[in-house]
Amino acid sequence: MLFDSPLVVHVPHASRYIPEDMRRDFLCLDLDRELLLMTDLYCDELFDTEAERILFPVSRLVCDPERFRDPEEEIMEKVGMGAVYTRCSGGLPLRDIDALDREMILRRYYDPHHQRLTEAVRRRLLSWERCLIIDGHSFSPEPLSHESDQTTPRPDICIGTDSFHTSPRLSERAMTFFRRSGYECCLNRPFAGTIVPGAYYRRDPRVASLMIEINRKLYMNADGERNADFQKTVEVIGAFLDMMKEEC
Repeated sequence: MLFDSPLVVHVPHASRYIPEDMRRDFLCLDLDRELLLMTDLYCDELFDTEAERILFPVSRLVCDPERFRDPEEEIMEKVGMGAVYTRCSGGLPLRDIDALDREMILRRYYDPHHQRLTEAVRRRLLSWERCLIIDGHSFSPEPLSHESDQTTPRPDICIGTDSFHTSPRLSERAMTFFRRSGYECCLNRPFAGTIVPGAYYRRDPRVASLMIEINRKLYMNADGERNADFQKTVEVIGAFLDMMKEEC
């Protein structure tokens, strides 16, 4: 099957859903607030496109597919926020799980998600001999305590790159687009990196990847409601994705 473009859009943190059979494991007294702080709310709408999208079906508080599966490889494991979180954003206990629970969660959610992403990339390589992943996220206007970059003020848009999978031309094209759209844009600040499936990571230069992080103040209020600029943000991100489909 020949796909419309080499583009694949990855949206891993937009869901607030926590399965009922897992809620009993959570110790957090204000789970709704933690979901508000940690969820990339509305990114499933902001990064809506006719290109294939890979959306993670549950909250990152259940499992975070953007972390390395092996805790020895994952830097966020030291603050209890590896592939399966055990700590809240403020450092308090989030949930009580053991090694068997962790492996069950990874097999139930992490592994199938990465299989879907890997398969989407494989199909693009077969059809186009290249693939571009756009990794869609949002971030809090104020640094959360677990985040390594506490610098303020934060930009409107953060472009995350990988030295192997993101060409200077690709990152510069994105930076130019958002700056011309009227946004302050930074490279790898406050967040760096972008996702690539393990089968291709640092192995296949035909797979390009770019992370787009949107400051939540652009489209929502502190209480999680859409603000007056929500539709404008949708249109800007849509135009960016259309441009990527043409250029990748």
